[in-house]
Amino acid sequence: MNAPKRRNAHQRIAITLGAAVLGTGLLTAPAVATDSGHAGAAAPASAAASCYYHSTIGFYCGYYSGRAYTDYGDRGARVKEIQKLINDTASGSANIAVDGVFGPKTRSHVKWFQKKYMGAGQADGIVGPKTWKALRGK
Repeated sequence: MNAPKRRNAHQRIAITLGAAVLGTGLLTAPAVATDSGHAGAAAPASAAASCYYHSTIGFYCGYYSGRAYTDYGDRGARVKEIQKLINDTASGSANIAVDGVFGPKTRSHVKWFQKKYMGAGQADGIVGPKTWKALRGK
């Protein structure tokens, strides 16, 4: 018999939150924050409001389910997914607007995530296959 799969902190939280959300029937569309350009203007929505662990995707916030290369200057659903995943990973300490714009603040937060969860040598601010895997917890 195989030993149970060891889950990381992201997975344990998502499983707990997912069970609570599914049990209450409150699975809803993602909340979108806007950024007025002032510090503290966009508070991240809670993970229970929009992100959950999907068996084939990993963590998913409702914006984008793929893993396409995403870099500074990009815009759209991929960037929103990255922004929301980072906000939820940081447990409220990240205050990045979920606006779909990969600008300097998003790049800075991506580098923070990469350094903290992937190692300092991986902190390039580009969301490629390795960073998507770490963000998705899969």
